[in-house]
Amino acid sequence: MHRAQTQYARMVMILLFSAPALTFGADEGDLTALRSKLESQQRQIEELQAALQEQAKILQRLTAQLPAAEPKVLTASAQPVAHAVSVEQLSKQVEAESRNIAGFRFSGDFRFRLDVQARSSNEFAGPLQNVRSRYRVRVNVDKELDPRFRFHMQLSTGPYNVGITNDQDYGGTVAKHPFSIAEAYVDYHPNPIISLRTGRMEEIFADNTRFLWDDDVRFNGFQQIVKLPVNARGIKSIEFRSGEYILSNPNVPVLAPTSPFVNAGYQAGQKIRAANLFHPGFVIRGDLAPSWSHQVFSGFEIYRNPNQIQLASTAAGFPVLVSNALGLGLAGPMTGTGNATTAAGGAVLNARNFQIVHAGYRLERKGIKLGTREMPGWLDFQASRNVGTGKLRDAFMASANLGSIQKTGDVRFLYQFAVKDANSMISQFTDDDLGTGTGVNIAVHALRFDLGITRFLQWQNLLFIQNERRASNPQENFFVPLQRGANPTLRFLGQLAFSF
Repeated sequence: MHRAQTQYARMVMILLFSAPALTFGADEGDLTALRSKLESQQRQIEELQAALQEQAKILQRLTAQLPAAEPKVLTASAQPVAHAVSVEQLSKQVEAESRNIAGFRFSGDFRFRLDVQARSSNEFAGPLQNVRSRYRVRVNVDKELDPRFRFHMQLSTGPYNVGITNDQDYGGTVAKHPFSIAEAYVDYHPNPIISLRTGRMEEIFADNTRFLWDDDVRFNGFQQIVKLPVNARGIKSIEFRSGEYILSNPNVPVLAPTSPFVNAGYQAGQKIRAANLFHPGFVIRGDLAPSWSHQVFSGFEIYRNPNQIQLASTAAGFPVLVSNALGLGLAGPMTGTGNATTAAGGAVLNARNFQIVHAGYRLERKGIKLGTREMPGWLDFQASRNVGTGKLRDAFMASANLGSIQKTGDVRFLYQFAVKDANSMISQFTDDDLGTGTGVNIAVHALRFDLGITRFLQWQNLLFIQNERRASNPQENFFVPLQRGANPTLRFLGQLAFSF
């Protein structure tokens, strides 16, 4: 930059002293040539000025990004270390800057998975032997519209008729795989207390524990959060949350006798209203000690017209409930069945209503070390009851975690035990790994081990051992797709997860 400034000053001095001598006594042709030369030189000066301004901006930005530090006297041996730290800091800053284009921030992940499912056959269930490779690609785009509004969108792989996974099988010969909108919403936060959101998003109580919700399921609708700071012993804040989700739009003022909705218990001539989910609740967070924190959470899920969810998982129902909404014909019904129905493979759920009370408690401990590595730990307990029915309505999960992946060499261990009865929650929305082949009517042991290979790559291993809870009972109009008595289902997921 100093060289450019010197060149610029030299050019100005030449022009100032030579211009009068050149113009004195010149004829018209000389003046025209001189004028053209001066105009060319002026353009060069303007270009130099623009380059100097741009260099000054770059230098100012890089200087501002360097952390402030007290002056230090460095020895010869300390100087290379300080230089290395500065380079690393600058590298991180450059990487962060490169993710932003015109205020849009880009991120994402790629996951390769080996998926093994196995079960031997007996009189209650047939064999299961499915060993396949799968992958998932997700790309996130975020934009701060102003200090109050934020836009988020996620594009992802995954079959259109599977709402509980973004994984895509290695298959279909060389056919191209779909890439679609997994998330898209606008968040309005006028102050630190209030947050309002609308669009397609995670459920408001999603926590990636595999209990209520599959970590890939997304809902269309609205969310509200009011977070109040609290200055009480053991309590830092209270969040009041509410989610309202639109699950269908039948648009049927008068039901025809031949409509697929008749299979879900609706009467001819009846108006068919939308299926919805309403989920209010709260979260209380606090500290017990400098290294200990905890949270208590609870909510109440109220489903309206839940039989439509089951109808969308039948061959007759998905064209009118799902294909019409997407504007394309799906290859098959929505996956994830598992709830008890009044007939084998039917669209009428055995539970008269799904009104689910949910509560949980988490205890976290920081500062645990394995050698020199931080190994944060937590215990999590969750339980729910569907008060909309009188039998097989309960679910619970206990989880114990040690470690987290932040950098190369970090490890994580997780154990979970879960029970989900056949009428406890909606099978199509809960986890499809914990419940392979059926989201409910299960008791499962789950083990997990993760290893950090680099700061952007993890090796993850998950094992699920699943047993079914109840058998079908025709006398009680109780039918489940996978019955008690089936041999245990084993599932192993070994995967490499890249983040960028």
